[in-house]
Amino acid sequence: MRDSFRRLAHAGLTFNAPLSEERADALVAALPISPGHHVLDLGCGWGELLLRILAAHPATTGTGVDTGKEALDRGVLAAAGRGLSSRVEFVEAPAETFVDLADVVVCVASSHAFGGHVPALEALRQSITPGGRVLYGDGFWATPPSPAALASIGELRRLDELHGAARAAGFRIERDEVSTLAEWDAFEAGWRAGLEASSDPEAVAFAAERRREYEDGYRGAIGFGWLVLAPR
Repeated sequence: MRDSFRRLAHAGLTFNAPLSEERADALVAALPISPGHHVLDLGCGWGELLLRILAAHPATTGTGVDTGKEALDRGVLAAAGRGLSSRVEFVEAPAETFVDLADVVVCVASSHAFGGHVPALEALRQSITPGGRVLYGDGFWATPPSPAALASIGELRRLDELHGAARAAGFRIERDEVSTLAEWDAFEAGWRAGLEASSDPEAVAFAAERRREYEDGYRGAIGFGWLVLAPR
């Protein structure tokens, strides 16, 4: 995807995942974070979830790690606007090689950076302090994909395979949720919105193709799981 297309697509999103405001609030509230604890977001993008965690849990600090400078710059501006600059840093670095320990580690839609969900979960297990938690979000096939869906998305696992990988990495699943179709529809519409409003006809055509792929291909076939994991 062109960088210019990605920029337009991200501009229409609050979260770069199928996540409603209500689910985001519930997930943030479910994380047991004491004052003074540290949050690490690997593959943070613009760090919206990270900033909400910090805002909801005073006296916590956070680090967001990503390779996308434009997204990180957006996170820096958002942190300043919410009075969180003194409690968060954004680091331009590969998530898979960044070494840190945290009381809460967030990894949403970024397992590809580690080479898949198995190595991602294994790496996350090594990044949390004793008694810490991981907030993990990843895609999965909710139904066997059609050839069109497979061509659009590529290889994914089933939800039970994500669960099995989490347990094999040494986690206990404390919270297990799945994005609704309404959350997916809102995410896809938001992703297309900036492209559709563009004066660039190629961006508009790209959005139309994305809509066709979604509505005729992977809508309802792809799921997105939200797991809160505790080390065993």
